[in-house]
Amino acid sequence: MSAPPIPKLPGYNVCLPQSISDKGFKKGQTLSYVNGYQREDALSVVKDLPERAGGDAGLGASGSPATLSASMLAPDAASKLPQWVENDRKVLRFFGYFKEAVVESNMENHRIRKVILYYYLEDDSMHVAEPRQDNSGIPQGVFIKRHRVTRDDGGFFSPTDFGVGQTVTVYGRTFYLVDADAFTREFLTSKLGKEQPAALPYPDDPVEGYRTAFGMNRGRADDTAAGTLTRRMNDFKAYVEARLGKPSHLLDGDKLRQFLENNKRVLRFWCVWDERNSMYGDRRPYVLHYFLEDDTVEILEINESNSGRDPFPVFLKRGPLPKVAVKTNTTLNPKFRKDQCYGPVDFRLGTYINVLGRDFYLHDCDTFTKTWFKEFLGYSDDELTAVDIKEPIIPKPKAALPPFNGYGTLEDSLQNCLSLVPKPPKRDLHKLMNKDKIILRFVVKMVDTETHKHSGTDLARRFILSYFMMDDSLLIFEPPVRNTGIAGGKFLERQRVYKPRSEEIYTYLDLYVGSTVEIFNRSFELLEADEYTLTYMENYKDIFVMADTDVLVRSLKAQVAGKEDGVRAALIAADKAGAGALGGEDLEAGLLAAGFKFTRHQAISLKRRLDKNKTGTISIEEFLGLLGI
Repeated sequence: MSAPPIPKLPGYNVCLPQSISDKGFKKGQTLSYVNGYQREDALSVVKDLPERAGGDAGLGASGSPATLSASMLAPDAASKLPQWVENDRKVLRFFGYFKEAVVESNMENHRIRKVILYYYLEDDSMHVAEPRQDNSGIPQGVFIKRHRVTRDDGGFFSPTDFGVGQTVTVYGRTFYLVDADAFTREFLTSKLGKEQPAALPYPDDPVEGYRTAFGMNRGRADDTAAGTLTRRMNDFKAYVEARLGKPSHLLDGDKLRQFLENNKRVLRFWCVWDERNSMYGDRRPYVLHYFLEDDTVEILEINESNSGRDPFPVFLKRGPLPKVAVKTNTTLNPKFRKDQCYGPVDFRLGTYINVLGRDFYLHDCDTFTKTWFKEFLGYSDDELTAVDIKEPIIPKPKAALPPFNGYGTLEDSLQNCLSLVPKPPKRDLHKLMNKDKIILRFVVKMVDTETHKHSGTDLARRFILSYFMMDDSLLIFEPPVRNTGIAGGKFLERQRVYKPRSEEIYTYLDLYVGSTVEIFNRSFELLEADEYTLTYMENYKDIFVMADTDVLVRSLKAQVAGKEDGVRAALIAADKAGAGALGGEDLEAGLLAAGFKFTRHQAISLKRRLDKNKTGTISIEEFLGLLGI
């Protein structure tokens, strides 16, 4: 029987059989000096071991299958490179675990210990390492040192002994392999033709469930249920380190360095606090300052003019702003950790922050704050765009007024509704000063209506209606006439008259010759006006439309289109005297016969405009020329 192959490594000493003990496998020196010059000799070729007999090539000394090494698995049999060169830095890596029994523990009866198995192809050695776990209480690290490990049958481990889903027993301990890295899977598939299954899960560890339930896992402080014990242990750890002499600036970050780097750097935000849902609440603007030098916050009030509030400048004194709920039944100021207080990453435009139970809405920040967020936190321009918080102005609702009961004047009754102690109604001083003594007078008569019929005596009565521009009041006076049996005098006391079934008074726009006004259930028709009234209305024809002859001429031109001959014939027929001129009444009769629509006041104003010589008549040809006929 021939001896198994031996790795050809320098300095690797093994117990060789007697037949090959006289052969040297050391690596010769290749560098030398000849006549003072450096010289490098060629590498000596390591001769292969003699081949085994054909019938016993696959059997060991005891007749069992011989161990396959990495060099024997090489597909290129003609390669002359040694194994340690060809497989240099090629390592197979498997992930697995083994179960360890635990006694006298109320948390677990066994423990799952995760390991990583490394197999080095260059010398067929292997080692097992266990990743370190914080606060495990177990010495972890290299579990089995690197060396060639023998199997239970006496041979050495080879790559064919490993695979995902297999078990490996090393020194009486069984390892379960659940996964392998990408290189290992490729090597076993290409070299050995051994496909590897997908990764298998690790079994549940009882102690992991205990740590999760009681918050002892590191990195779970954000979980409310799991972070309590961790924070308590961290506080105790900081206390012990402080007792042992650790500097205070290292216990809670380097505060001195933070102060020197961020001195006088302040982030400023504009925010609002809306508490209008509560009683006596209001919507108030504030300014929030975040000091980067010590992570403190202060909130200042913005004093608005005529707000009715005392100008208290400080709303929240400078200090750490906690994100958690603050107990109010304690007599001492609680101290919060840094992760329990607001930081720069918590301030975003368009979001709310909780200030001791009050929700403040951040809507804008200054230029330095935007630049700082872009430089250090990588915020975009869209995230730093100001939010429009302007609200539409809601018109103030007006109090509903009761209907007028008819007693007194409307202005007096209105004062009773506006205040508890009525005040005299305000008068228009501009009209009192500029329109004093401007009185429009008209001759009126009573007319019948559908509901009121008058006698012949009443229909024959004539009245003088006076309209006072200074206060929009009316006065009706009846001139005395002999042998009528009616005593003349004041018919209506001067007062402001309201339109029927309305709270609107009569104004100068309602008074013109030909109109009808209803005053206290009696209808009056305006027959004519005095010279002063006609002149005043013509001078202010932009206000008194009925005295604007330009409007009438445009209206007549529009109405005369297509019937010019009929208009000419009607006007000539109205001239009964054949003088070629029309008086006031004849002009109105001719216009009515021609089918024109107008008012008597417009006809009077037109006659006054065309009667430049004050003869009382107007020329028919001149009037037709004005109409473009």
